[in-house]
Amino acid sequence: MVRVVVINFDGGAVTLRCLDALLACDHADQLEIVVVDNASVDGLLWTLQEHYPQVRVIVSDTNEGFARGCNLAMADLTGVDHVALINNDAIVEPGWLGPLLEAITPADVGAVVPKLLLTVHARAVLLEVEPASTLPDGRAVGVGVTSLEVDGRELLHQARFDERFWADERAYRNDIDVKWTKQPIASAWWAADDSAASQVTLRLRSLAPTDVRVGDGRRSHVVRVLPEGVDVELVIDGSLRIINSAGGGLFAGWHGGDRGFLEPDIGQYQDPVEVFSWCGGAVLLKADYLRDVGLFDPTFFLYYEDFDVSWRGRARGWRYVYAPSAVVHHEHAYSSKEGSAFFSFWVDRNRRLTLVKNAPAGVALRAVGGVFVVAARDLARHTLSQARRRRPPSPRWLRDRSRDLLKVLRGVPHAVRERRRIARGRTNHDDLAARWMVAK
Repeated sequence: MVRVVVINFDGGAVTLRCLDALLACDHADQLEIVVVDNASVDGLLWTLQEHYPQVRVIVSDTNEGFARGCNLAMADLTGVDHVALINNDAIVEPGWLGPLLEAITPADVGAVVPKLLLTVHARAVLLEVEPASTLPDGRAVGVGVTSLEVDGRELLHQARFDERFWADERAYRNDIDVKWTKQPIASAWWAADDSAASQVTLRLRSLAPTDVRVGDGRRSHVVRVLPEGVDVELVIDGSLRIINSAGGGLFAGWHGGDRGFLEPDIGQYQDPVEVFSWCGGAVLLKADYLRDVGLFDPTFFLYYEDFDVSWRGRARGWRYVYAPSAVVHHEHAYSSKEGSAFFSFWVDRNRRLTLVKNAPAGVALRAVGGVFVVAARDLARHTLSQARRRRPPSPRWLRDRSRDLLKVLRGVPHAVRERRRIARGRTNHDDLAARWMVAK
């Protein structure tokens, strides 16, 4: 028996689409589907009662978020062999469950994750070049993109650049219109269908003459890029899918994240491998693993709750596997809206508290100290910005930032207590998290 948990918060038709895919999949007769409704006002409860009698519904009078919502559905696992968490904005492919059930068979495997793809169809430009130059701020770079024109329309600031590019927030003012690669392979992509080929003109520059392989995921050729820049023309037809997650990783700076996030799927993650953590957007969990490690931290609301449980499980000797033949499609951050203040607050708060609970002592201390550093930096930036406008600091801004700071600090005592509890129950003393850390 596989209990599938879907959290709904005003998902409406999106949640129904998720349920329809689950009910039509190859192993539907093995599923016990549970929808936790987080005080929604979308009318979904009436639809479920009338048209989905095979779906069990747990109604919460308040919005419990993802962590506590899932805990409601996992509190009693009697008779359950496995638990699958599926985001309400995800769509499973018909054969998604079989490979996960096969991969989770070994006794020490606690979770198996599928290949999670974004629902968007896209066209992409891929650049292959080793970082060989250094910008004045110390960033190692390969090549810079200064223009991305698609069918006569400039998309440099509309296209998505994957995480193998340096992020905009690290760029100097005179560098804001250049997207610099930081990994040997990097890509830019934009939503598109298969209706017609796209004429793409890409302008590249480098700090020294550099050979760059430019392609669209199917065909490629080598171009000599010069400091003054060079135009590269491509005709791209067909579309690619974009990776949301190929399993979870631990990245430089002690950040949790998804392997392959925002990369075009061109077969680079086709091998089943062990991964550091699992993504709660789509995962199959062994019920015995949950009984041993425990459920989500109820103080996390959403984000990093899966990374925290993954890390706790590693301390108990559990492993996690990525099964690429299982595929689920996902609309990333449908409810929380990636990049919003709400999104950013919970990601930062829960990352720091996860480190307090699980990371080496020095890292945990820096995570707490960093709260004050970030608050002081934001205050200085806000004060300077207001001074330029000849205005005093905004009382509302100061109130909101103080409130966020207190929310983080109030979570520290609980995280410290959890750290002690995890240490007492540790059975795996050789699994050093740092050896999993990779650059991103």
